[in-house]
Amino acid sequence: MLSIKTMELEDQDLIEQTAFLEQQIFPDAWSYHEIRSTVKQTHTFCAAAKEGDTLLGYYLCYYVLDECEIARIAVTEQARGRGVGQRLLEHMESVCGEKQLTKLLLDVRKSNKPAISFYTKNGFTVDGERKFYYGGDNPEDAVLMSKTL
Repeated sequence: MLSIKTMELEDQDLIEQTAFLEQQIFPDAWSYHEIRSTVKQTHTFCAAAKEGDTLLGYYLCYYVLDECEIARIAVTEQARGRGVGQRLLEHMESVCGEKQLTKLLLDVRKSNKPAISFYTKNGFTVDGERKFYYGGDNPEDAVLMSKTL
C-alpha cells in the first residue's frame, strides 16, 4: 500500500534512499548532503512515497511568501505509470494549502516530454524558457511552468 511520509531530519535512511534514487534519475543529481540540507531548512517541505520500506518517489520544495518552488520530484522507473507522481503532487498541493501558498513553480528539461505532459494535465501552464539552464555535457533549455492554487 502506497503511503506518503513527510521527510524529517532524523529520517537518515530515507534521506540516503532519496540520494540514491536521485543518482539513478538525474544527470545533475543532488548529493546526500544537499538533500539533508534542504530537509533541514525552515522554508522547505519534503516528502517520500513508499510502499512498505521501498522508496518509490519523493519531492523537495522551497517556499517564500506565497509561492512554492518544486526543486525536485521523481519516481522510480519501476513505479512510473502507477499514480505515484500524482499522489506526490496532490500531497504537495495539500501542504501548500496548509501553508497558505497560492502558486507552484517549477522548471523542467525541454526534452522531458512526459513530465511536461504530466504538469500540463495537472493544470500547470508554460511561462517561458531559460536557454541552456541545465549545464553539463549536453546543455539544455528549461521550460518554466506554474500553477495557481
